[in-house]
Amino acid sequence: METKVLETSEVTSDYSSKKFESELDEYKYTLDTITNSERLRRTILLNFSELANFYISTSAYHFQEITSKNEDSKECYILHYALAKSFKDLMLIHRDVFLQLQIASHKAEENVVENESIAAHFTESKSILLQALNGFHKSIEQEYRTIARFEKGNKDICNKTKHHQNPWPVYKVQFENILEQFQLIETAGLTFQKVIEIFNSIKNYTVNSYESSLEEAQNSKASIAAVAQSLEKMDDNEDIAIVLTEIDFAVKKIETSGRKLEGFADLVEEKVKSLVTLNFPTATNEGLLLIKKIDFNRSVKKWLDYELLPYLIDLWENQNNLASFYKHSLLNLKSSLKLIRNNKSLSPVHSQIATLKEIQNTIVVNIERQQQIISQIENKLFNQLLATNIYGTEEFLEVSFQSSLNQYTSGSSGFLMRSFQKIKSTINSLNSSYEQTISTSPDNLVEKSINCINFRMVKEENAHYDTLFLNKNFIGDLFLVPRIEEENKLDVSFNNWQKGFNKSVLITGNNLSGKSTLMEDFAKKHFGKDIVLLETDSTITIEGRKFKTTQNLKESLQEVSKNIYNTKPVLLIDDLEFWRSDEISFLDNVRALVNFALSESDRIFVMVSISKAMQKHLDQRLPFSNAFTTRIDLNKTNPEEIFKAVLIRHGASHKKLVNKDRNLMSPKQIEQKVQELSSNFKNNIGEVLQAWAYSTKMMDNNLVIFEEADCSFEDFFSSEELIILKYVYLYKYINEVLLKNFLGKGYNINFDLGIKRLVNTKVLWRNSKGNLILNRVITSDVFEILRYRGIIN
Repeated sequence: METKVLETSEVTSDYSSKKFESELDEYKYTLDTITNSERLRRTILLNFSELANFYISTSAYHFQEITSKNEDSKECYILHYALAKSFKDLMLIHRDVFLQLQIASHKAEENVVENESIAAHFTESKSILLQALNGFHKSIEQEYRTIARFEKGNKDICNKTKHHQNPWPVYKVQFENILEQFQLIETAGLTFQKVIEIFNSIKNYTVNSYESSLEEAQNSKASIAAVAQSLEKMDDNEDIAIVLTEIDFAVKKIETSGRKLEGFADLVEEKVKSLVTLNFPTATNEGLLLIKKIDFNRSVKKWLDYELLPYLIDLWENQNNLASFYKHSLLNLKSSLKLIRNNKSLSPVHSQIATLKEIQNTIVVNIERQQQIISQIENKLFNQLLATNIYGTEEFLEVSFQSSLNQYTSGSSGFLMRSFQKIKSTINSLNSSYEQTISTSPDNLVEKSINCINFRMVKEENAHYDTLFLNKNFIGDLFLVPRIEEENKLDVSFNNWQKGFNKSVLITGNNLSGKSTLMEDFAKKHFGKDIVLLETDSTITIEGRKFKTTQNLKESLQEVSKNIYNTKPVLLIDDLEFWRSDEISFLDNVRALVNFALSESDRIFVMVSISKAMQKHLDQRLPFSNAFTTRIDLNKTNPEEIFKAVLIRHGASHKKLVNKDRNLMSPKQIEQKVQELSSNFKNNIGEVLQAWAYSTKMMDNNLVIFEEADCSFEDFFSSEELIILKYVYLYKYINEVLLKNFLGKGYNINFDLGIKRLVNTKVLWRNSKGNLILNRVITSDVFEILRYRGIIN
């Protein structure tokens, strides 16, 4: 639908502010008679757009009259100066309500809100518009009274604005932009309905797929029961033929059934291929229309591959295993019955009935397992695969970005801001109902932990502030806080090394304790360019000669030793745990390092970092720590140094820090919060900085609000998952092949399921190399759980 803006030449003297007021009253009357959301949405799109176009055309007509010196000063004052700002506010309120009505209709289409919530949302939306119209009408009456006072004093109203430049050209552009946004929202809404249809189609097909699988299992259960009943009723050998016929029929049904991954994938691909990258208006913020750009095709495919298919594969494998077991059992029974028939004796039938009872029990267990998997599939289908999640604050399956279509002036009227706030609270109420609708499962340990991870993850709106606390390379040397005790210890070791003593340094500490930062800073200060940073799968240059490294530390150390002639460098090996492969074990690499430290540390200053847990693990197998002359534990940092680190980083943000009541926090209050975090994280400086980042939130007007973390990470792990986590914590990463090699015959399907659950709950992440790593926001929690459960000392 396009609403025509009249050309100036088409506007006659009938197009006046009084005529506009009459059109406004007619629109208000129409609005007052509306009884449902869809009619309200259409009325805004058609009738209000027509009213706005009338205002634009009338104002443009009188603006042209100014140039011909035939202008009516009262009309110019009313339309260009007095009402333009208020009418723009009225347009913005209509646009925002229009968008939220569309969002509500989409959520209703996906059945994520109750009808009562939609009805309440309509009532509140209509009420907001009527209040806005009444407020605008009062503004008109007020301006007419102002003109009357001027005329009573024999003054021209144009005297009030004669020193002002006419703002109409600016307002005209803004009005036309807002009208275009109405069309953008409408067009996007129609496209979005097709996206919802595709999503529903995928859901329906998936439901049919797992219902069919479950139905096959139920049919197997019924067939076995029928065979067992026939066996119990047998009186003589002649009845065996009937039972054999039933068995043949049941086996034939098994051979014609079964789930195929390829078939499902092809059909889903067919449904998804029509999805493309689209731009959607999803929200407004103080006059800005916010747009999300979503590649639906890529996002949905990736979500299906990583979130849904693993469960469906489990379901199909479970069903196929049942079918194989069922078929094998029936064929065995058939052979036994033939033998009984040949022997002309029914005495062994009782044992066959007992066998069937065991088969029935196995099928019941299998069905229960399938129902558990289906419950997980349904949870993901109906809580996550929702097109309307695009309207939420969380990322839609993949990634989104926001842009603005219209810059809104900062001096909004108080009435408009109150109306925006009311719209916001109304939509929050609708979304609250939506949240209640999808929250079908109890607040168990897994959900608490997922909520905790979600709370701690870096948010897009906080990215600039969080970077100061989470990225050591961003802040530079000036922001490093000296760790005086540890640096003094290193200086003593370095001075002795310069005097000819063998010196090697082992730096230990938990994740984020600052091992890398201390090593790199020390090397830069004392060795300048004479630094050899030894990393796996990289190219190393020593005195102009290059060589490539693998995961074989022994070979790399030999290259270092034979290529150093004219310098006395420092050798840095950060995160020793990464040095391992199928060709050479971690323990062999460690032995090579120990030998190197003992023999070469007089001409090469050796510095190695490793986790505290791995240090203890190695010390039980060989004299690892004793091979180093200097040992530094970074697990705990001086509280004053932690406080200084927080202050430096916050100061670099140039933001004001406030509490939840929006009151400015004093240095003493900040210090108290830092001390609380330090106590919670055992004075681990990196964990405290990270906790500060996820406990703060960027607000408007350059404010940062400190919010107490209202969540905790719970221990929901199975015994298999604890073993997986121990391996990841000690060795930094893992994959399925490494785990199978590590566990040998102890590996079973429960470990596969454990990996999938840890990935689905985002406890583990899969990096670009396909390896699984621990989510850094819960590293300390996982360590404490492993330690409490006695898995790690």
